[in-house]
Amino acid sequence: MAVIPRTCRHVRRQPRWPVVVCLTAWLAGIAACPRPAVAEDHPIGPGEIQRAIERAREFLVRQQKPEGWWEAMHSPDKRVGATGLVLLALANAGLPAEHPAMQKGLAWLRTQQGDQTYHVALQTLALAMLSPAADAAMLERNVAWLEAAQVPVGPGAGSWSYRGSAVGTGDNSNTQFALLALHEASRAGIPVKDETWVRSQQYWVACANADGSWGYSGRSAGTGSMTCAGIASVWITSEHIGTPDAQAGRGSVSCCGGGLSPQVLERGLDWLGRRFSVTQNPGAGGDTWLYYYLYGMERVGRFTARRFIGTHDWYREGARMFLDSQDRLSGQFLARRIEDETIATSFALMFLAKGRRPVIISKSRHGPEDDWNRHGHDIAHLVEYVESRWHKDYPAGLSWHVVDTPAADHTDLMQAPVLWLSGKLLFNLGPDAGRRLRDYIDEGGFVFAEACCPGSGEFDRRFRQLVGEIFPEPEYRLALLPLEHPAWHAEQVVPPELHRPLQGIDYGCRTCLIYAPPTDLDPTIQPMPSLSCLWELGGPARQKLPPPIRREVEAALAIGTNVLAYATNREVKRKDELFDVVDLPASTPQRLGRGQLAIGKLRHAGLCDAAPAALANILRAAARETGILVDDTPSLIDPGDESLFDYHLVFMHGRRGFTFDAPRRERLAAFLDRGGTLLVDAVCASAPFADAFRREIAEVLPGRPLEKIPTDDPLFKAEEYGGYDVRRVTFREAAGDDGPLGVRKRQGPPQLEGIRIKDRWAVIFSPFDLSCALEKQNSMECTGYDREDAERIALNVLLYTLNQ
Repeated sequence: MAVIPRTCRHVRRQPRWPVVVCLTAWLAGIAACPRPAVAEDHPIGPGEIQRAIERAREFLVRQQKPEGWWEAMHSPDKRVGATGLVLLALANAGLPAEHPAMQKGLAWLRTQQGDQTYHVALQTLALAMLSPAADAAMLERNVAWLEAAQVPVGPGAGSWSYRGSAVGTGDNSNTQFALLALHEASRAGIPVKDETWVRSQQYWVACANADGSWGYSGRSAGTGSMTCAGIASVWITSEHIGTPDAQAGRGSVSCCGGGLSPQVLERGLDWLGRRFSVTQNPGAGGDTWLYYYLYGMERVGRFTARRFIGTHDWYREGARMFLDSQDRLSGQFLARRIEDETIATSFALMFLAKGRRPVIISKSRHGPEDDWNRHGHDIAHLVEYVESRWHKDYPAGLSWHVVDTPAADHTDLMQAPVLWLSGKLLFNLGPDAGRRLRDYIDEGGFVFAEACCPGSGEFDRRFRQLVGEIFPEPEYRLALLPLEHPAWHAEQVVPPELHRPLQGIDYGCRTCLIYAPPTDLDPTIQPMPSLSCLWELGGPARQKLPPPIRREVEAALAIGTNVLAYATNREVKRKDELFDVVDLPASTPQRLGRGQLAIGKLRHAGLCDAAPAALANILRAAARETGILVDDTPSLIDPGDESLFDYHLVFMHGRRGFTFDAPRRERLAAFLDRGGTLLVDAVCASAPFADAFRREIAEVLPGRPLEKIPTDDPLFKAEEYGGYDVRRVTFREAAGDDGPLGVRKRQGPPQLEGIRIKDRWAVIFSPFDLSCALEKQNSMECTGYDREDAERIALNVLLYTLNQ
């Protein structure tokens, strides 16, 4: 789209010819409006990363041997491990299991019986990801082999060695891969003995160095790759046998029992943050096993839910390094010391592909102390559950991370579509928390919160105060969600007897905040375990819970999944797609100055401000795309007010019926006859509003009926004024009456109607929703255009009116 320099200003209440001249001059390349400079060293984006992934994928497919295996370091005895590793990399990079290379590789891998820890572990990892049900017997065999191969006693108890000999001392690299395999086998439903996890955690704690690092064996000098192995291994073992933050008895659940992650894990993260690098393996001597280290770093970031390691955005920095080191012609990643091209490319591919998994929810870290994390595995278990249900749409998986809310700016908050806030005590989210969270919600974010423990009165009072800071307007107050709300059925139907009090704020086109208040403070209801407490019990071991408690846990997981489905529409962006999110600019002053473009919003009785941010977002998009100086704090205007004539374009939407009196109809008709334009949409395709508008506009402009705007109209092609080609757009409508609530998409020409006055469209009406999409709040129950097309249609209308 053409860019209009900011030196070209458009003046409110002035003739519109300067706009036409400036637009025309720019489109023609006239030097009066100089072209902005473009930075040569642009930030990396999702397109570059995707192309790098595709090139690497193609390289690995070409390296496959006719029999189906891959070779590493030109060594036949490494074929099993290499084949398992490459299959993992290809699967995580999006190559479907039905692809011939995947089928040949799996077929060959199934014929092998490994006799080394690396081989058995990598075979297990590949089969657990690609074919857990079909290969359950082989997974059981491999789990038994790994359990038998663990060193049971002595100084190396809990470790594994190369050959799987259960005597002597193993090493930390083999031990890491054994635990990764057992963890994924367990997730696939294969039982693993508790003593296997216990021995291994004791081993990792015992061999940690005093400075927080791990070395290759024993307490040898720490390296980045082995410290990543230690952190991931302690996390895995804690997941299976750590002190639980929630416990299930025979007939009840106790919550908030405490169970912090082992201190050795936190010390390891501190060491890694201090030594962070993406160009060398810290402590290993330059770039020795660099890609292996970065492959481990991805796992640490994902397992511990950290966007930053130390002060470093590990994925962004690592991705930049990998993109710079790829051979663009062959697709391989240039091998560093020791690593060959097949192994190096597999490690790089897994970093790039797994590390960019969509972050579906962030967990707020806030004071006091660890009150925010009363249930340390709650969000991890919820996301694993959602991942299992959404696997078809997100085969590479989903992720989550922790956000330091008191220090978080807009960019930090926008890295996830949902913010989870939990605790028991009076909390502090830092300065100006209400404004920051309102900005987050206005940009499409969603707040999900709970008071998580018995006696959470302090948290409850502070949260209600926070809601008042986010929404100072009196019309926005917490209210119980009705039984028909999607929180009870969007993905799974929650049995009515397992409903709990959930309160929400309806803002704009949807509920934007849901809160689970404490149940033990209300004498009229039966106290219930909190959602996070039940999610804590919702890991793979939930199948072992007593049936009544398992039913409670599954209802809590269903509520969490429903809320995430409702909040995101099951449409979550990958991490690399959020690289260009920037902080919000300072608000435009209320007082308009010369040179600002303003659009009025028409007041009426049919919920005229149903999507309060829609018009402001049109104006901000205009500023972003064209450089026009705008007033992004539009005012509501009574159609009978003289100020109506201050604007060349007014906007109108609603959800209910309305009527205008005769004086207002007359003034609106005069506005349109004198050159003004009216843009209208029915919020969520509201039939009562659409019917009322059709009736009223017929009274305003009698004898001038609404007509369909043809697809070949300049309004849709926009070639004359630098807009978008929107002759084909995407419509969204609710689906799933007999199952999970969802969104059906279809493509077609825009459905706009209009009224011509002389040679221009004076009225432009969409019976389908634009406003909710413009608010970046597409609701699952809202019929209309998708976000991108709604913005493009609105910008075309604006540019069209500026050129009339």
